[in-house]
Amino acid sequence: MELTVESLIGELGLNLVAGQESADAQVRWVHSTELADPTPWLKGGELLLTTGMQLTGPRLQRELIERLADHDIAGLGFGVGFAHRRVPAALVTAARKREFPLFEVPYELPFIAITERAFAQRLNERYELLQRNMLGDVLGEALTGHLYPEDLQARLRPFGIGEQVAVLAFRLLDPSGAAGPVERILERERVASLVAIRAGLLCAVLDAERLDDPIALARKIRNELTGRFGEVRAAASRVTATHSLRMSFHEARCALEAVRLRNGDAPEVASYEDLGAFQLLLSLQDEEALSSYCRSVLGPIEQGEGDYGDELVRSLDVFIEHNGHWEKAAAALYCHRHTLRYRIRRIEQLTGRDFSNARDRIEFWLALRGRELAR
Repeated sequence: MELTVESLIGELGLNLVAGQESADAQVRWVHSTELADPTPWLKGGELLLTTGMQLTGPRLQRELIERLADHDIAGLGFGVGFAHRRVPAALVTAARKREFPLFEVPYELPFIAITERAFAQRLNERYELLQRNMLGDVLGEALTGHLYPEDLQARLRPFGIGEQVAVLAFRLLDPSGAAGPVERILERERVASLVAIRAGLLCAVLDAERLDDPIALARKIRNELTGRFGEVRAAASRVTATHSLRMSFHEARCALEAVRLRNGDAPEVASYEDLGAFQLLLSLQDEEALSSYCRSVLGPIEQGEGDYGDELVRSLDVFIEHNGHWEKAAAALYCHRHTLRYRIRRIEQLTGRDFSNARDRIEFWLALRGRELAR
């Protein structure tokens, strides 16, 4: 769980007096200060604690809130019972005007208790991140396709995964933050799983021996995540033998990609039925033949421009992803549209292909998607 003003004061049983709208701001660290202007020594993202010793009048109180809000400080905890019996009205008014998180710290709660609680939360964050990376490594090894079936089974057995699997994939802005909630949902549903981040997706490898409907489970998880994390796209593979885990992963991943390219009629959960042209790529059993095709199309780009070739391929992928829309693709690449036009012209020169030709566009798209499957 991320350390935010809301999560921290919630654990301490404190309440905001202002700034509820911004209470989900992440807290980088907690500092106490009695300076009227501490911002020269702050980087932003800090949660400040003060007793307001120097805040002797409304003007100083308003100015403090203005400075903190302008400096992207996460929030302010005001200790009462020292220089002030309650949080000053001018401070509250200014904080509400700027939607700046402000909460009262009672006299009996020492600032060190708040700092220690924040430190404990940050330690938990680091532990969860380390654990998530380790699970990602396990999934990454399982997806290489280089393990013998019995070795793959051994890698997954500690997670309760037997001889049949299904893969759920979720695309959202904060996959790491959603990993814990997905694990808890699956525990509640009594489905053994390995949950990890792979290729920018939040993935769940499920023990499917007694799983009736992966799509229904993906829909339930998606609905729960949407209320907390905003837009969530979901996909589910079919149930298959564990030794076909790699194909199941790509089936879910490609289903997500296929529905992303559709205009407004995407299903709630993408599946095999939505694969479209991806079925052709997934049906190829000869991985070397697929790799050879991808090299024939993309090789001139990667080999003809040295290190710059990777940037050209990335630009090509984004350009196609945005249906040839120059402005949108350039914005996604953080470059000027003229720069993108130069890159696309260079790709045409290196490959001898023409983006105005539908066949050439299709071949580029197939090669880019095929390269992902052949990795």
